[in-house]
Amino acid sequence: MRFNANIGGLVLALALCAPALGGQEEEVGFREPLFFSEIDRDERTPQAVRVGGVVFVAAMGASGETVQQQARTAYIRLQSVLGNYGLRMADAVQERVYLKQGASYEAAKAARLLVYGEGGGPALTMVEVAGFEDPSTLIEIELVAVANPEEE
Repeated sequence: MRFNANIGGLVLALALCAPALGGQEEEVGFREPLFFSEIDRDERTPQAVRVGGVVFVAAMGASGETVQQQARTAYIRLQSVLGNYGLRMADAVQERVYLKQGASYEAAKAARLLVYGEGGGPALTMVEVAGFEDPSTLIEIELVAVANPEEE
């Protein structure tokens, strides 16, 4: 089964607009957020949201001295988030990697290769940014993953 980007965009738009259109404060029934802490819950800033069979994971960084160390830890955290929804890294269909200006693209690609192997992994966008809220952050990674209906 192929993922249709138009359908995915429509589902996302409906998920984001439905509460505003109906004037409701409650969560839409098919939208399942994942909060890492009570502070996140209070501020309504989930780390991930599942809409139907699609999981959107916010960008994650990690501590470490190098891009490769931070990327490795970020991928472990991403695997953990996907696991909360019964998914794996193999279910990722799109990935955005944000690199601090001057950080090594090659190190980021090497860390990615450890996760996805020679198969290439999901569609990739790499973006160089001026910096992050935490000045020691060199890389952040976000994902979109889709549940495989054949495995459910």
